[in-house]
Amino acid sequence: MGGTSGYSISTTDERLRKLHRRLAEDPAARTLSREFTVPAQKGKAFIVETGQILRVSCPEGPQVADFNAFNRDRPRQMFWSGRSRILQSTHLSVGDRLWSTPPEMEPMFTIIADTVEHKPLPFGAKSHDLLYSRCNAGLYEVVTGVKGLPNCQDNLANAIAEFDLSADHVHDAFNIFMTTGVNDEDRLFYLEPDAKKGDYLELYAEMDCVVAISACPSGSSAQPVDSSTTGNFPIGIQIFTPTVEG
Repeated sequence: MGGTSGYSISTTDERLRKLHRRLAEDPAARTLSREFTVPAQKGKAFIVETGQILRVSCPEGPQVADFNAFNRDRPRQMFWSGRSRILQSTHLSVGDRLWSTPPEMEPMFTIIADTVEHKPLPFGAKSHDLLYSRCNAGLYEVVTGVKGLPNCQDNLANAIAEFDLSADHVHDAFNIFMTTGVNDEDRLFYLEPDAKKGDYLELYAEMDCVVAISACPSGSSAQPVDSSTTGNFPIGIQIFTPTVEG
């Protein structure tokens, strides 16, 4: 058996749920520790410590962010898209958790805030995707015949090199702001992101992590940038430290 089916796993600890709600709703419960942008079509890696809040935002317009995460001290423990999809859902929002690879298989982050307005879409498409794999140069060469186009695999690999991690550490992403679904022919499809300028997702760190984010060159993770209306916007990053304890 591949795993447990039909589950949606969030924290069962009421103390942590209350802490997450307060951190999401009370500006006085946190202070800003670091702020920067990931330039359009580029990647960036950085540290998020246990208990900090990572805000990923669209400061200039809708933009898909491919997200990788590694345990800072044991980087072979990394985000596991497939297991998170099984334990949570194909698309994530508040209360969902991002799970790590075995043998530990632990929560790495819990989503505590999501400002995207999730309107009804064709075939039940939703934002914050776990269905699609990261884009890479090989995909674009197959689709377009053009070699060396900007892509998330290379963006993430270049970003994590700063932390002595190689391209082999790059893994399938949590595609923040990506809007996807499965049609009546059982085929994956994507739509333009339903996020708008200023929208954000916030994640509470359950362990010390190296996080890498690519501002997807296609905007949709499926087409080269010149075939999409997104892909030319940066991703905003803010890291907050709580001023309250749970």
